[in-house]
Amino acid sequence: MFRRLLTVFLLTATSLVGVAALPAHADKTFRGEGDDVIRIKATKTPGLITFDHTGESNFIVHTINPKGKKSDLLVNEIGDWSGTVLYNGSNSFAAPGTAGLQIQADGPWTATFKPVSKARCWCSATIRGEGSQVLKLTPTRGLRTMNATHNGTSNFIVYGFQSLTDYPDLLINKIGKYRGKVLLTQGTRLVTVDADGVWVLRRN
Repeated sequence: MFRRLLTVFLLTATSLVGVAALPAHADKTFRGEGDDVIRIKATKTPGLITFDHTGESNFIVHTINPKGKKSDLLVNEIGDWSGTVLYNGSNSFAAPGTAGLQIQADGPWTATFKPVSKARCWCSATIRGEGSQVLKLTPTRGLRTMNATHNGTSNFIVYGFQSLTDYPDLLINKIGKYRGKVLLTQGTRLVTVDADGVWVLRRN
């Protein structure tokens, strides 16, 4: 599912996405409980959102475009959930952009907007995590592979980005436990992970 939709990597959003400035709403936290709609300054700039939800039922988040229509599905989980997702992350400059979020929840939640430069650094060969995360790395060169394991019961989806203005490579799309090796395309500088369990990624 493309919502969940997982650099040399330069540690600025400007160099990563080719725009002049960060969105005005970067590093801003919204809090609420139950269903809500968040309004932000309309932007086509890619960014991150870290969510935390405490509840027993559905937690579903869509982006809303400047025309007031639902766009990308960012989160679709049940119960307590925490994770970081990418928005405006694929061919975003040809798309309408994001002007808000529609949130469906049965409990309290937070949504923190961050620039892409604050993605977790995949600095060494091996990285471990749990749930959905966005990882930045020095762009790969030549023939590179990635070993991956996942210990969960639901989706394990991994995308690799060479640029946030083009469509990414779907590296893994499995359900439940997973172990395997896949190709990391040359120039991969950002990886998004959509998972419900503990995972390990190792670059070779």
